Amino acid sequence: MYKYALILLFTLNAYGTSFNEALEMLSEHQSVKSMLSLSKSSYAKGDGQNSWGDPVLKIAAKNLPEDSLKRDQSPMSGIETSISQKIALTTKYSNMGDSIRAKAKALEYSALDAFRELKVSLWNIVILERKLKEEREILKENFDWLNKIIKVTKKLYVNGKVSGQALLEIQIRKSEVEMKLSKVDYDLLKLTKSLEYLLGEGNGEIDAQTIPWKILKTTSEVDFDYKALALKEKLSAQKLALSASRKNFIPDVTISVGHTKRSNIDGKGDFVSGAISFSIPISSKMYAYKREQSSLHQSALFEYRNYQDSKRRDSDQLEIEYKKIKKDLEILSSKTINFAKDSRAITSKSYGLGNSSYVELLQSELKLQELLMLKSDLLSKRDSIKVQLKYKRGEKLSE
Repeated sequence: MYKYALILLFTLNAYGTSFNEALEMLSEHQSVKSMLSLSKSSYAKGDGQNSWGDPVLKIAAKNLPEDSLKRDQSPMSGIETSISQKIALTTKYSNMGDSIRAKAKALEYSALDAFRELKVSLWNIVILERKLKEEREILKENFDWLNKIIKVTKKLYVNGKVSGQALLEIQIRKSEVEMKLSKVDYDLLKLTKSLEYLLGEGNGEIDAQTIPWKILKTTSEVDFDYKALALKEKLSAQKLALSASRKNFIPDVTISVGHTKRSNIDGKGDFVSGAISFSIPISSKMYAYKREQSSLHQSALFEYRNYQDSKRRDSDQLEIEYKKIKKDLEILSSKTINFAKDSRAITSKSYGLGNSSYVELLQSELKLQELLMLKSDLLSKRDSIKVQLKYKRGEKLSE
C-alpha cells in the first residue's frame, strides 16, 4: 500500500493542467470535431441543393440514310445541336437547401452541446477527485488515531485492564481502514485514466488551485441551451422540407432549343426547334413523400415540446434535491459531526482510564468516520447536482 501511496503523493504534488487549459483541450475533443465536420458537410450540401442543375447540351445526327450515312442525300438530314435547362416554377429547391442548412445548424449546436456535456464530465471528475482526497484524509486521520489507541490498549493489556480480544479487534479495525485507504488510492489512479481520456495522454491531473469552485455557489447568467437550439433548428428544417414537399406537386419545366445544320438541298436553310416538357404528378410517389415529411415534422415538433417539458421537470426536481442536500449538510456540519467528535473524544478518554469497553470505543470511532464520509459524499452530490442544474438551464459552466 505504501508503495502506491508514494506514487499517488508524487502525482498529487506534481504540476497539473489548469482548468482553463483543460477546457481548451475539450474543445478539440474528437466527438466535438466529428459533429462540426458533419455540420460543414451539410452546409455544403445545402448550398448545392438550391441549384436547378446543369444545362444539358445535346449533339445528334438526324435522319441520315442507312446505306450511306451521308447528310447531303436528304433534305431532312442534318446535325442537330440543342441545349436544355430544367426550370423550377416554385421555391421548392430554395426550401430544400434551407432545410439542409438548418440541419447543418442543428449539428453545429449539437457539437456545442457535446462540448458542454464534456464540461459536465470534467466537473464530475474534479468533484469526485476532491471527494476521494477528502475520504483519504478522513481515513488517514482515523488510521493515525487507531495507532494511538493500539498503544493505549497494549498498556491496558499489560496491566490486565483489557483482554487480548480487545487488542485484536482494534488491530482488525486498523487493517480494515488500511484496506479502504488502498482502495481510495487505486480509485484516484483510475480517475487519472478517465481524465486522460478527456484531455489526452499525460493530462491526468488538474491543478486544484485553478478550479473555479465559486461558479457552483452562484446562479450565473444564462449562456445558451444548445440542445434546445439544436432541436429548434431540426424542427425548422422539417418545416421547410414539408413546405418543399407540398410545392413538389407543381412540376419542373424543361425548356429546350435546338439548331439543325443541313446541306440545304431544298434551299430552305437550317432548321431550328424548341420544346417544353414537364412531368404529370399522378403517381403515388410524391403523395407518399409529402406524408413522410409531414410525419417527420410532427415528430420534430413533439420532440422539441417534450424536451422543454422534461427540462422544466428535471430542473425542478434537481432544485428540490439540491435544497434537501444543502439542508442535510447544514445539520450534519453544525450538529451531528460535532456530537460524534465529542463522543469519540469522551469514549477515548474513558477507555484510556479503563472505564469504557473497546466495543464502545470502536462504535464511536466508526460512527464518526461514517458521518465524515457522509458529509464528503453529500458535498460531492450537491456540487454534481449544481453542475447538472447549470447544464439544464443553459448557465455558464466556466469563467
